[in-house]
Amino acid sequence: MTNLNKEKVAIVFISGSAGELDWILPILDYLLQKKFKIKIIFLSRHALKSVEENNMCNEFINSKNNKIDTISLGGYLFEKIERIGYLTYRGFLKLEFSKIPLINSLFKFYFSFLKFLFIRKLPKDITDFKDNKFLFFAEFPGLRRPRDKWIKEMFNSSIFFYSPHSPHIYVEDLDKQYEESFQKDFKKDSFLLLGHPGDFEIINDGKELASEDLEKLFIGHPKYSNNWLRNLKNESRLFRETCKARNKTTILVLSRGYGSYLDESSHIKMVDNTIEAIENQVPNYSLLVKKHPREKPSHWDKVSTENKAIEVLNEHILQLATKVDFVISFWGSGSMDCFMLGVPVIEYWNPIKHHKQQVPVDDTYTTIYRKLGIVLEASDELELGEQISRLKNDQYRLSVKEVHPYFDQLIKRSNQWNETIEKILLTKDFILD
Repeated sequence: MTNLNKEKVAIVFISGSAGELDWILPILDYLLQKKFKIKIIFLSRHALKSVEENNMCNEFINSKNNKIDTISLGGYLFEKIERIGYLTYRGFLKLEFSKIPLINSLFKFYFSFLKFLFIRKLPKDITDFKDNKFLFFAEFPGLRRPRDKWIKEMFNSSIFFYSPHSPHIYVEDLDKQYEESFQKDFKKDSFLLLGHPGDFEIINDGKELASEDLEKLFIGHPKYSNNWLRNLKNESRLFRETCKARNKTTILVLSRGYGSYLDESSHIKMVDNTIEAIENQVPNYSLLVKKHPREKPSHWDKVSTENKAIEVLNEHILQLATKVDFVISFWGSGSMDCFMLGVPVIEYWNPIKHHKQQVPVDDTYTTIYRKLGIVLEASDELELGEQISRLKNDQYRLSVKEVHPYFDQLIKRSNQWNETIEKILLTKDFILD
């Protein structure tokens, strides 16, 4: 058993997908430089699989394998118990059963039993040092789960961070001035990490997220900081500078499967139209496809077996973007990843037809990435072909145009995230000034 009594330790809970780990990778790298040990705990089997299939996350863990431990708690019974525990916990709060003494007593016993089962699954080299001061990381929806309360009760000397599972922009009104207090209390024990003050206004549930004990910090997205992207930007630039010397154009598609945002027939049509538009404009091409983590099944799986120019890959978007001439996105935050590396992105998406989570403008809809000014618009196959033709004529160079000031603010915050984390660690005596 590792003796954690004299070590600085950060414990990371991953419950859903690799996106949760991807968002905090720069923070974990910073902590490793500050001599922290990292323990990554997977709470579900699909979360573990998602990270294993994400090259950047997997490579990061394996390259630091003497400083990072991974623990899997996932299993059918464990995941079912946690799911039932979450649903009953939310019901208990919503129906205010705590005001009924008998029912409150029964639920208190029930939740004590669930807590026992959860804590029993945690590694002993953590629970044996429950009085130590650890750093805990989890995605912010975890604040609504009973396990968050149990962990805080047990590790009541620790510090807790809650972060998004992607650099998604929740704001719709980019021109609004969002309030932010610059008097931050770094003596608190819980911190909500978000990209921009506008995000909090949208996600604020008026309950756990609104708690006065939870300090709200708007640090941009660490993965978009210059320090984190410097080498990737250079790789991307060097590849695209060889455009004239190459006889083949490499294209990346950031796909989206059918489900809550897209019906199956629309997904199939978008895939087929994308291939047709590329073949009409770029006869000699190589097409790399990055499927959405929840894109199972996908029409790309079928067409990639029939067309050898198409390859479905599991690499990280940032890694893929360093070796392509341009990108076609089926709407998603990956557009920002590619734009940050200087790669042109065509957003092939019809926000009027598929308007869930799209941005209302007058009597119609647009996408947040079009409002930010970081993508080329293509709402149908005709516009897609036209945008590919324009890029081809311009040798796939990113056009120089002003992005929305909101995006500039977001990147400025992203370049200063480490200053905020350092202030917390200094205040909590994890590091010396």
